[in-house]
Amino acid sequence: MLSNLPISHQEIKQQMLAQYCFWDDEMHVLWIDCRKIYPELGVLQVPSWDDLMMRSSKVPEYPSHLRVFAWSNFSQLALWRKQIPKWVQESCALFPSHQLKMLHYSGKYPQILELLDHAPMLVWRLMCSALTEPEIVALLSGKRQNLVAQVGWPDKAEAVKFLRNLRLRRVNEQIAEQVEVCLMDEQRLTALQSLPRINSMALSLASVFPELIGSRLHHALAQLPCRPMQCQSMVALLQDAYALAAWLNLPKQEVSQIGACRYLVEVTKLYQGWLKEPLSVVEGSELILFETPTRLFTKNEWFSLSQRQQHAWWLEFEKERFQLFAWQDVAGIWGALIEQPLQENHLEKSPVIVRVRGEKNQLPSAKQLSELHLWLAEGNI
Repeated sequence: MLSNLPISHQEIKQQMLAQYCFWDDEMHVLWIDCRKIYPELGVLQVPSWDDLMMRSSKVPEYPSHLRVFAWSNFSQLALWRKQIPKWVQESCALFPSHQLKMLHYSGKYPQILELLDHAPMLVWRLMCSALTEPEIVALLSGKRQNLVAQVGWPDKAEAVKFLRNLRLRRVNEQIAEQVEVCLMDEQRLTALQSLPRINSMALSLASVFPELIGSRLHHALAQLPCRPMQCQSMVALLQDAYALAAWLNLPKQEVSQIGACRYLVEVTKLYQGWLKEPLSVVEGSELILFETPTRLFTKNEWFSLSQRQQHAWWLEFEKERFQLFAWQDVAGIWGALIEQPLQENHLEKSPVIVRVRGEKNQLPSAKQLSELHLWLAEGNI
């Protein structure tokens, strides 16, 4: 039921729950009154951190979707939080689900608390599994490799090392999938052993561009602080660079310069250098753009937008179902490649946004994307 709601709506509803928290100092319990927001959950009770460490009662089935450590820290909630070590709160807050379950297990079992410190991704995977509390407890006394195997990952020391080396600021569905890709592919997993730390940029690169694992660029990115938007920009830039190199049929030695780069700005220079020759031999058409997206029909128009944005739009010109639209707003000139899907069983599917770029090959903000989605939803193409 909750998954069908827009993410922003879910977040708003959850933030409202922070106002309905009540700290019972006598009972050492946080009461979360969900009746007005999620009536089906009723009133939840969460013991204090001290009680979690002292109680031997069974861990209850907390609602998995409650992201309590992302809620605003209202006074009643703050009274409960202040007992919990900050690093424990931050570790649980990394994940989009099972935060209360992670907290309770970490308080009740010292082995889980240690594991949360060394490999929080493994703790989250345990909490997401169908394993019962006795089954999890039985695994805690064994080897880490056995624990990893029980949650569906390879029974290898390399897998344990990979999980210990992860340094993530947050985990969403995409990052969880990237972790899965790297763990389940033996070549990726082996190659990643050379990295002392794996942040989200290094993880994204390894999952999408395995040929770059261990390269100078990969090692450099693994040392940088990063944010989700930076990861998206990195993947987009590398995809653009490899696509253009393939179209130009560049020799392997020249393409290998991508991995030899130390910074992404060097990759950008490479890409722009490769763009110069094809763009210099074609004279683009003059573009007259408006706030409303306009379709570009001729190859010269595609080249003209490529020149204005430093992005190789023309690579998809021959693809029959692809259409290129351009518009201009206060942030600059934007282009969007739209795919018209084939009809299946006489049913029309909605157009698909393949790629959106701005000037200097930048990615769109949420504003440009939302306006484009709205424009498509109105049936303009």
